[in-house]
Amino acid sequence: MPQPQLPSIYAPITGRVQSAHSASAIPGSELLGQGLQLSITGSTLYAPVSGELLHLSQSGDYIAIKVNEHFSLQLILGNGEHNLTHDALKVLCRQAKQVEQGAPLASLNLPRLRSLPQSQQGLSVLLSALTAQASELPVHWLQSGRVFANETCLNEEPE
Repeated sequence: MPQPQLPSIYAPITGRVQSAHSASAIPGSELLGQGLQLSITGSTLYAPVSGELLHLSQSGDYIAIKVNEHFSLQLILGNGEHNLTHDALKVLCRQAKQVEQGAPLASLNLPRLRSLPQSQQGLSVLLSALTAQASELPVHWLQSGRVFANETCLNEEPE
C-alpha cells in the first residue's frame, strides 16, 4: 500500500475561519475528523477536493467525499441536523458519483441562512483518516483569516 499523503483541501466557500479548534460540537469533538469551522459569506459551496461522493444527505447539509484509500472529507452545514430539507440550501450535485475539486456542490441563499439560528450558519470542514498510517500524519489547519472559495488552501504547512 502506498504511503499516505495529505490532500490539499481548498476552501469550499468564501468566508472566514472561525476556529481551527472550535468549541462547537462538530469540529471540537473530532468524532468525524480533524478540521475547522468557517463563517459563510459566499453563496456557492464547491468541492474542496476531488474524490468519490460517499454520502449526500437529503437536505444537503452533510456531504462526505472519499479522497483516496487513506482519507475522507466531511462538509457539514450548521449542526447537520436537517433531515429532509434545508431552506437556505439548494443541492447542485444530486446525481454525481465523482466530484472534481472546484465543482459546485450547492448554492446558498445568504439572507435565509442569516435568518437561521447562529448554530446553523457555519460550515465544518473535517478530514478523517481511514487507515492507521494516515491517522499518524499531522494536519496543520489555518488558524484564522478570510478564505476564498477554490483559492485558499485550508491545510497549508506552517511557515
